[in-house]
Amino acid sequence: MTNIFSFLKSNLFINLISFLFITVVFLNHTHNSLDRYKKINSESNNETYILLENSVIKKELSQNLILRDSYILDRECKVTGDFHDRHKVRWVKALFLKSIFNFSSNLNELLPYYANIILHSLIIFLSLIVLNKTFVLDKKYNLIFLLYVTFIFQQYLSEYSYSIFETFFLSLALYASKNKKHLIFFLSCLFAILNRESGFVIIFSWLIFNNDEFKKLILFFVFSALIFIGINFDILKCLFEPKFFVPLENQKGQVNFSDLINNNLISTAKLIFVNFLLPFGIGIFYLIQTKVKNKILIALFLIYLLMFIFATPAHHISVRLIILPLIFASIYFYKREKKV
Repeated sequence: MTNIFSFLKSNLFINLISFLFITVVFLNHTHNSLDRYKKINSESNNETYILLENSVIKKELSQNLILRDSYILDRECKVTGDFHDRHKVRWVKALFLKSIFNFSSNLNELLPYYANIILHSLIIFLSLIVLNKTFVLDKKYNLIFLLYVTFIFQQYLSEYSYSIFETFFLSLALYASKNKKHLIFFLSCLFAILNRESGFVIIFSWLIFNNDEFKKLILFFVFSALIFIGINFDILKCLFEPKFFVPLENQKGQVNFSDLINNNLISTAKLIFVNFLLPFGIGIFYLIQTKVKNKILIALFLIYLLMFIFATPAHHISVRLIILPLIFASIYFYKREKKV
């Protein structure tokens, strides 16, 4: 009996339960996002739908995963003013996922469906493991992580993969910064940038724990930028077009901030609370309680806030996952000061 209780309190058991919990949350989100009905009659007065079997749904989703983001691999430089223009610099990540889904599909036509769930659940879980190793906080703070993830994946998400990977790379960068692991930090930043161009912001996390090492920061930035430009040299012209990364026009099918003016008050208040006040409020709550403010950490919160306002659709809640590692950093500085 003693051995059982010891196991239930062990890190192995807690981690196992955490991984299963994350997988169930992600699986539930996947199921809720599926379109289970197919239209077989398009007549305006007599539209007919049939309920698809689970195996058919999983097969279609598996095929979509293989074909998704194929346009990114088209290396023609085009600036249309659409958010999808900038996806062309994310081709390394797209090729990585496409290889996994193609390989799994060769084994079984339904495997890409399961591979997608396991892969992204694992990346979220590894983010939690890295944050625990970095900040060594009480296990009760894992609940903040799990509840935050649960809240995000209860919403409708148009995209989640980029944000999940970026959250992991930021978590790993914070670990490397705190422990002065230069190679790990550089690789974390590089892979974050190849995942999504906003990964350049992660480079500044080096200064959270090494606030006087600007030369190293510059080196990390320069080498990352050179590699980024090198692998996207075929669309180099696009990289110097501001509209390529941050479209200036309102996006069709997206909730733009100008739309909020004409929206009803309750919907607007909910969107602002869910997308801004809640994620940033948790981190700021701990930051304002510390006597010695970490200016770099505060600056990163502000940078991400500006990015979410000007460079992402207002309702694009999955990117708020990236704030989680910064929230843990805020808790760490708060708890460290309390111990002194």
